[in-house]
Amino acid sequence: MTEHHHCSDCNDGTHGSYKPNRKIEFLKARLAMIVDSRLYKNVPLKGILELASLINPTSLMLFSTDRDFIADFSSKASELEEMVTLYTPKDESMSAFIPVCSPKAAKIPKNVEFAKDQDVLASYENEDLLRNLCDIQVENKLSLIPLPLTDMLILKSITTVQPYDLPLARLYLKQYAEAKDALTEADRNLLRDIKEQGLPTLDDSYSEQVYRFLKVERKLFTQYAH
Repeated sequence: MTEHHHCSDCNDGTHGSYKPNRKIEFLKARLAMIVDSRLYKNVPLKGILELASLINPTSLMLFSTDRDFIADFSSKASELEEMVTLYTPKDESMSAFIPVCSPKAAKIPKNVEFAKDQDVLASYENEDLLRNLCDIQVENKLSLIPLPLTDMLILKSITTVQPYDLPLARLYLKQYAEAKDALTEADRNLLRDIKEQGLPTLDDSYSEQVYRFLKVERKLFTQYAH
């Protein structure tokens, strides 16, 4: 009979109970879909909420600096059945952001303010900041990360991978950056149309660059986003 030994110090998952070498830490920051003037003009509120549900199906998070959308959402928030939180500028200075919530939204402490420099990634002004997403998640100090419509599914997926495999997350982030750099302005507009209008996710008529970007998105979102 083969003798079995129990190794109390094993942590590689091959013997005894699995004991990870490091603590698994998830991203603390909320991920919020950016609603800009184009999205507000082209998509009704119901459609905007459906898009936001792709990155957080149970508690929808939006971010906007568009005054028309903020006013429209605020007037309709009390009637919404969904759990929705919209993060908006506190005032014209754009130095802090506060939540506007639907009645069923997750409870947020009173007088919550997100200071721009300390707690909110300024990705709504400069999308290139998201190229450092892995480092941002390692530091894990932010409270809110606004995500652009075209990139949000890829980036959400990367934040899900990272707690378990940081090198793999960095590889995916590199693939995302390379695919995005290859896009022309027409390609970027098409990617917006695809999200806003619900066009086929992959189509032979798309340019090679758009097809490549969408393949990265499909691969990551299908495997890791849920």
